[in-house]
Amino acid sequence: MKHIILGTLVLTITALIFLVYTKGDRTFGPSSVAIISVLVAFSFFCIISLIVYRSNKREAIVRIWLALISSLVVYLAMDLGLGYFFISPVSPPIILDEHVHHRLAPNTSSEYKSRDFHYIQRVNGLGLRGSDIQSTKEKSTYRVLMLGDSFTMGKGVGDHQTFSALLQDSLNRHVDAINRKRFEVLNAGVDSYAPILSFLQLKQLAGSLVPDLIVLNLDMSDLLQEVVYRKLATYGSDGQIVGVRSEELGQDGLSKALITVRNWVDSDLYFSRLIRFYVQKWGTSSSEPSVRNMVWFASRELLRHTLADDELDRTDQWQNIFASILSMKKYCDSHGMTFLLTIYPWGHQVNEKEWIPQRWDFIPHGARVSDRSIRIVEDFAEANSIALLNVFAAFRAYNGGRPLYYGEDMHWTPAGHELMARELERFMLSQIIGTR
Repeated sequence: MKHIILGTLVLTITALIFLVYTKGDRTFGPSSVAIISVLVAFSFFCIISLIVYRSNKREAIVRIWLALISSLVVYLAMDLGLGYFFISPVSPPIILDEHVHHRLAPNTSSEYKSRDFHYIQRVNGLGLRGSDIQSTKEKSTYRVLMLGDSFTMGKGVGDHQTFSALLQDSLNRHVDAINRKRFEVLNAGVDSYAPILSFLQLKQLAGSLVPDLIVLNLDMSDLLQEVVYRKLATYGSDGQIVGVRSEELGQDGLSKALITVRNWVDSDLYFSRLIRFYVQKWGTSSSEPSVRNMVWFASRELLRHTLADDELDRTDQWQNIFASILSMKKYCDSHGMTFLLTIYPWGHQVNEKEWIPQRWDFIPHGARVSDRSIRIVEDFAEANSIALLNVFAAFRAYNGGRPLYYGEDMHWTPAGHELMARELERFMLSQIIGTR
């Protein structure tokens, strides 16, 4: 037993040195502080055990360590077992990227299960959701490229239920009436994207796909997510953003090892995953503008601009968003593509019944909704001659009987996607395609 205690002490001190060394000059986050505290405490426990082991209390120390080892084995077995049965993917397989921060992993098929939904998501060879397509566009095809975040990607519904797939089917029923064109609606939505990433993605895809219409679906979470992505931006000699690099790229070997361990905990260990999540959540200010808070965690700051009591001056935040949208509009104009901007609500902006109970993770009880942000986008679009589809009224007027949003997930149900597809079809036929 003495050798086991001594070996454990050496491993604990090595792990402590390893963790401190990999951090270097960077600040320690809540998870790192918690791990270091546990390692330090356990190191002292090992030292005390070795000291007491030499006394007449040896048998007591042996019993304590046997109990500790047995408890650890049982914990790990339960952690792995529950993780195997109860942890299902909550985000699509992604690849970290030098230019667009992250993107969907091509040629993947993933199954998602939760209390709200159960579906399979396929990503084709081009990194777009759905079945494979020919990148070369035929002359008889009118191609639409949908850009946006997880609402556009269709988190919560099957491939054939996304509003992009529904829109393609419905538009193709009008082929004979509109120059006998066949319609393709390509779903380039990516979980947690913001306009700056969609713009960089557009420049990557447009050359090979040659779309006729670009649709940017602006999300209410984009205002703050745009801020944190721009903090990671790289700039060209002309001062324009040329890429947004994932903060996890470029790490040294030791840091990559820690990231690998963290990802394994998140994907396979049930209890350890929960502990890490709550330590991180409680130890980090929810108002801190970081990818962790504004993209991966449920921060109440994310949607505060949609509430009546928000008094912050958000001029700079809106200017960030508008700069990306204007860059996208300019790019489309210079490449002969039509540009359409859409805005849509989250559940709390529709009525008091949608998106319950998860909305309380984001929205305080009793908070009143404001349409201030909607008007800001409308004024911007009008001032810059940008075609805008605002579906807030359609969502608020909906009385179809089925919920538009899930209860424990913020995304649209199949009914929400059907409504979005109908509004897009109506607008496109009357304002864009039908005028050609």
